[in-house]
Amino acid sequence: MSLYESLAQTFIDDIVSERLPIGSRLPALRQLAQQQGVSLTTASKAYDCLQEGGWIYARPQAGYFVASRSEIAEFPTLKHPRLTARDPSQFAPKQGYNSGLTGFTPLGTSLLAPALLPEVELSRTIKRVTRRASQTIFSYPELQGVASLRQALSEHFLESHFAFTAQELVITNSCLDSVRIALECVTQPGDTIAVCSPCFSGLLDLLTTLKRRIIEIPVTHDGIDLIALETCFSEQKVSAALLSTTHLNPLGITLPTEQKQAIAQLAAQYQMPIIEDDVYFELSHHKDKPLPAKYWDKEGYILWCSSISKTLAPGLRLGWCLPGRYFEPFLHHHSQTSMGVNSLVQACIAEFILCGEYRRHIHQIRPILQSQVHQYRQFLSEHLPESAQISAPQGGLVIWVRVPHLDSDQLAQDLGKMGIDIRRGSCFSTHPDYNDCLRINCGWPLYLEIDSQSSASQLKHLCQLVINQVKPLAAPIPLGDIAR
Repeated sequence: MSLYESLAQTFIDDIVSERLPIGSRLPALRQLAQQQGVSLTTASKAYDCLQEGGWIYARPQAGYFVASRSEIAEFPTLKHPRLTARDPSQFAPKQGYNSGLTGFTPLGTSLLAPALLPEVELSRTIKRVTRRASQTIFSYPELQGVASLRQALSEHFLESHFAFTAQELVITNSCLDSVRIALECVTQPGDTIAVCSPCFSGLLDLLTTLKRRIIEIPVTHDGIDLIALETCFSEQKVSAALLSTTHLNPLGITLPTEQKQAIAQLAAQYQMPIIEDDVYFELSHHKDKPLPAKYWDKEGYILWCSSISKTLAPGLRLGWCLPGRYFEPFLHHHSQTSMGVNSLVQACIAEFILCGEYRRHIHQIRPILQSQVHQYRQFLSEHLPESAQISAPQGGLVIWVRVPHLDSDQLAQDLGKMGIDIRRGSCFSTHPDYNDCLRINCGWPLYLEIDSQSSASQLKHLCQLVINQVKPLAAPIPLGDIAR
């Protein structure tokens, strides 16, 4: 055991024995190095090790704290995952799978709070680009995307050891737009698509609109059911697969590396197009970012889709796709359906990446998200019934919660009357197996605001309604101020 691992193990022993209770503040890095007689590098590695294991979390400008490690039981999976095609339009809530969407309230839409966005830096970049804008920016855009942006993205992801050339990339209007184009390129209306279960509600809405049928492949905290996925491929039950592999929405897990490798191998073996929705790729809560399945795709059967919607600004509507062997039909379909992407927006994002502001923002936001997720998890574990199961995301913006006997449809209706938006479990499947689940966005700092519409206030009301529904005789939760 190395020196930093030994130091980390000392903290783990103290946490397990409760000598360091949940929420305890740990020594600052310099203080720890002095106390233990080690270098700052060793102290930093020890804390990194503890963060990777979920033992502690960093609160920006406040220090390191002991994290809640409430035991997480197995989340429900499909009870009878028959590999038969289902029409999502026949199972959606009345207004679609995103039926709770009424606006960008803190707990509903997966989104960063405006206070966490680099508005000043982005505004400066936009002004700088606009001042020197050439006539080309106001002409029809290049169909493949502005060359400077494609090159900037190529160099940006190369730093994460994910290499591709600017010539392989196509710029689109969003990650969901990339997914739509990919689906329309490799499948036809009436075709069946393999999807993760639970599946992001926005994808189910898209598949419904495109008149595609689906087969749901179970996903648990151990990963995706590769046997079921291969069965769909080998028996030609599906025409394509639409999978998330990193920080899956809503579970927040990342598929193990060996599963991502296996997915790429299955795509090549069965010559099966796989659309990889990777919009949360850069929002790892740890320093080391996982690679997408596309990294292991040597035959080009994976169409990798992502965007800046979750990392920077969804209103800019900018995404991209690596279509692999489907490059020509993808670009042709993109040119026929959208005529390219706003050139000025592309030029501004290219500048923002090339001047280093985008990477600086990503580095700053990751520990903040880790801290916020721990705060949300700890609050929920203290205020929900003991039977509640709370996910421990490895990245992304959302938490998946299960409370046995909960009717999340009724909960969403009751919260909606209070102006509070959540995502009910039924939004993530055509099966009823997730009806006692809900998804909560953690992109808003829990203690940033104290008014009635703050995330803290809304979370209190949510917990109270859950307890009132599943434990009618339980005492109501006090609605006093939350301790900071």
